[in-house]
Amino acid sequence: MGKMCLFSAVRGVVLDHGQPVKGASIERSYKWMWNDQTGNDEATTDAQGAFSLPVIWGQSLFGSLMPHEPNVRQTILIKYAGKSYEAWLFNKGEYAENGELKGRPISLTCRLEAEPARHGEVYGICEPQ
Repeated sequence: MGKMCLFSAVRGVVLDHGQPVKGASIERSYKWMWNDQTGNDEATTDAQGAFSLPVIWGQSLFGSLMPHEPNVRQTILIKYAGKSYEAWLFNKGEYAENGELKGRPISLTCRLEAEPARHGEVYGICEPQ
């Protein structure tokens, strides 16, 4: 059975005008196009605005044997004070752990006052560090 990284571990900090945001909900989801599998998890920021989410692994016997183009739609939303912020929107095209940022772990600084923008291939209010 082939083990495939669908969403690498994520750690980050949420700020609002430079101040840590305590109690923000971090909602992460994915859709694995190979077998139409979806999943989600969530975390809450601590007093320093920090959060972390573990790696998400998928398994597929046919996916590990049959040639195909990997495609995993990844989304992270931040919900705070009645608002929802697009933090991370990305289409992962490989199964390597930390493949999203070409081998670097996902470490983010998310600024609630920022407008969503492209940061390389990633879109949202979070900037990879």
